[in-house]
Formats: sequence, C-alpha cells, structure tokens
Amino acid sequence: MKTIKSLLLITTLTFATSAIAKSVLPPPVQDFVKLEKMAGDAGPFMAKENFPKGYFLISQNLPFLIGLALYHPASSELELSQKQIDDLVKYKNSATPTLAKLALKIKTLELEIVSGIALKYEGGKASDYFAKVDEIAKLKIDLTKAHLKCIVHVKKILTKEQYEELLDYGVINMF
Repeated sequence: MKTIKSLLLITTLTFATSAIAKSVLPPPVQDFVKLEKMAGDAGPFMAKENFPKGYFLISQNLPFLIGLALYHPASSELELSQKQIDDLVKYKNSATPTLAKLALKIKTLELEIVSGIALKYEGGKASDYFAKVDEIAKLKIDLTKAHLKCIVHVKKILTKEQYEELLDYGVINMF
C-alpha cells in the first residue's frame, strides 16, 4: 500500500511539474515527419521502429541531449540564452541529415540480409551475409561516434549547472 501511495505521489508531482513547465521550443513535428518518410516501412519483424535512434550501436543508454535541451517539457527551466538555443539548433540541423542517411544505409543493409536469408526458405549460407554484417557494424560504430561528439558539443554549449539539470530530464528520454 505504501508503494502505491508513493507511486501516486510521484505521478501527481510529475504531471503537476509538466503542466507548469514548458519546453524551450515546440517539438519539431515536421522533422519527425521527414524522418518517418525517409525511413519508410518498418522491417517485417519489427513491431515499431525508432528511426534513426534505433540504428545506433548504443541505441538505448546514451541520452539524446539536444532533444532534451530544446524539446523536453521542462527545458525552459534550463534558462538557455538565445545564443545557446541557436547553437543547439544549428548543430542539430547540420548533424541530423548525415546521421539519418547513415541510419538509412544500415536499415537498407539489414533488410537486404532479412530478404536474402530470413524471408524465404532458400537463402544461401550464413557466411554469404557476413560482409554485410561487418559493414553494418562499421556504420553503427560511425553513427555512435557521431552521437558521442554531439554529447560533448552540448556540454560545451551548456553551463555545468544547466548540464546537470538536463541529465535529470534524461531519466525518461522522450526525444
């Protein structure tokens, strides 16, 4: 019973905070639509795709800090300067197309493997696909290195205090 009361209190406080706070910028719906269109249909064995984030080598445990800094419901509490906002937006706009193209190349290679070996009974030997697997691994490494550079770039733009507060938003990565 105590756990349920604690959970209700946390949930209530979360909703109250979200209702009061606001994001620095509205979520970039048009960017999401472009990425969704670029990604196309999800693979035949994928219930839901998270494009391009799902194609990073470390796809779930690294925060996507620019999205948190600009679009998290409480990001206005960071009190970013206009220069900081402009720098974050500029970096996002320059990096996203390149990262999305890498993710699309990974997805294409993955679907070639799926199509060649998993979607039909006859499909050759596993070793016929090893070169593509190696290429996917290399591309995922490149994509993740770019993500690490992005994290460092955000650290340079934000103050230590802003960064520490931003990390609190990453508990549930919304963007």
